[in-house]
Amino acid sequence: MACKLGFDIGNNSVKIAEVNGEHSAVHEIRMPENMMDDGEIAMPNSFSAFLRQEMRTRKIRGRECALVLPARQVICRLVTLPRMNVEQLALNLPYEFNEFVQNDPERFFFDYAMCEKAPEDDPEQMYMMAAAASKDRITQYIRIFSGAGLKLKTLLPPEMALMRLTERHRAQGESEYCFVNLGQDTVNITIIKNDRVRAMRQIEIGCSAIDAAIADKMNIDPFLAGTYKFNNFQSVLDTFEVEEVYQRIAIEILRVVNFYRFNFHQDSELHGLYLLGGGAAISQLTGAICEMLEMPALPLSGLIQAQDLEAEAAAKGALAIGVAMG
Repeated sequence: MACKLGFDIGNNSVKIAEVNGEHSAVHEIRMPENMMDDGEIAMPNSFSAFLRQEMRTRKIRGRECALVLPARQVICRLVTLPRMNVEQLALNLPYEFNEFVQNDPERFFFDYAMCEKAPEDDPEQMYMMAAAASKDRITQYIRIFSGAGLKLKTLLPPEMALMRLTERHRAQGESEYCFVNLGQDTVNITIIKNDRVRAMRQIEIGCSAIDAAIADKMNIDPFLAGTYKFNNFQSVLDTFEVEEVYQRIAIEILRVVNFYRFNFHQDSELHGLYLLGGGAAISQLTGAICEMLEMPALPLSGLIQAQDLEAEAAAKGALAIGVAMG
């Protein structure tokens, strides 16, 4: 079986997953300073060269690959439409994203995955997970990866990459999942029930707020503070200033989960959280979140087909693994 490659590009690092049957490996590579600008690749040619060199250094082999589109660059949602044929669907789907495409659907790609029929579904309606993304942006990614010697075959929203992780377990009867992606600039919460995304929310605070607190306390620049964060230099993660950031993040997550459970799904069966991203490696942060929500952190090894993958690598590479599966 050929090894599949999945990529997840963040503001702080790029995660590369190698998926080969029941075995997965994750490489986290920190970005050079100024390579990214507010979620965008600021220097495409330099990024291609950087990626090509890093793959050569780590002996990552393979040409065909898949990419998780950053959350800000794609819209993914549950769409309900009257029953229609494929041609009619192609005409009507863009209208479901009208506020995103701004009456110019020709500049966007649209795709969808049909949902299985649920007991509460109206038989006269069609239910699907649908997505829209800019053609120009997708073309740029194809060129960037081509410059690194890679052929980009699949691009998915983060929500669909997470749904790929749950597919095997949905068949075994498990149905509800809460993923909390603790990213550098944002926290993204995705709640999946059966084969549908039931709730999504992006919180405009992330691990960069921890960097800022460390930078202020130690009078250093935020980029250096990021290295102190992951090494817990001089126990800086245990200081009062940084603990305040944990509490702010935990409270925002609690608000989203409570809104979901008490306003839409009072029969919710959520019994834990799947914590993803670089922030999942900060035990002080994850501990504050679990304490605030009174819910445990569930092991990602239960979803990822790689029992030998360390917990930290699984958390950082979950999206990259998900997009490479299937």
